[in-house]
Amino acid sequence: MDPIRAKGPKRRTSRDAQREETRGKLLEAARALFRDYGYEDVSVTEIGKAAGVSHTLINAYFHGKAGLLYEIVRENNAPQWPVLIETAEAKGAPVDRLWKMLDVAAHKDGHDPRLLAVMQSYAWLWPEEIERENRAERLLFKELIAKVIDAGKADGSFRPDIDSLQTARVIFAVYTWELRAIIFKDTTLEEALANMRAYIGNLILAD
Repeated sequence: MDPIRAKGPKRRTSRDAQREETRGKLLEAARALFRDYGYEDVSVTEIGKAAGVSHTLINAYFHGKAGLLYEIVRENNAPQWPVLIETAEAKGAPVDRLWKMLDVAAHKDGHDPRLLAVMQSYAWLWPEEIERENRAERLLFKELIAKVIDAGKADGSFRPDIDSLQTARVIFAVYTWELRAIIFKDTTLEEALANMRAYIGNLILAD
């Protein structure tokens, strides 16, 4: 192979750095505006102005306002995945692993209830292509839960008659519903987690 033509790591240019900086400014501005005013009441022009860049870059970098919001969702979720995967594959008691997974996810999702409300509400309205991407991400979370349920069924701590993936879907529904309570300030995050454990424990723990 000609060493001159060999492909190495792509060189990061000043243009790449500028693009990343602009994306970061748009995400930061959108996150703050969505949190304060909701999704529908914020225009791309306002986001661009707050970021100090042209609003046309929202289309260039995120394929529109909906894509910008979904990137915020992805950024919000990204730090959870290494911990969730490690926990699901750990050797501890399955029930402890499950509670830790829910704790990690809830503390990340629930640390900013106003932004959580925006993300959850618009999740019912975003474009189909974004829903497909998010559905795949939700499925990964459910599959990790199902893996822990399989372990609990195997060691006898969970009911042997439950379907692991179907039960994981129910657990995800309980998780989502209980987080709703912190948005409306009906309960604290710790109380919501306690409610999750109570409902889910009744569903899966062996007698």
